[in-house]
Amino acid sequence: MSEEVEFVICNNCETPCYSFELDRKGNVANGFCALCGADEAKDFRLPEVEDIEEQD
Repeated sequence: MSEEVEFVICNNCETPCYSFELDRKGNVANGFCALCGADEAKDFRLPEVEDIEEQD
């Protein structure tokens, strides 16, 4: 992965989450959403361009 991932998006509540780890392939290995409590890798996705623009 060429760019550093600063956050992932919770699939349950669409919140940016900063507590996560990526595997060697750049996929979400685990994470934690402080808003809804999601804590399984399947609960998160990598941000898309529009997600990153919303944070700026």
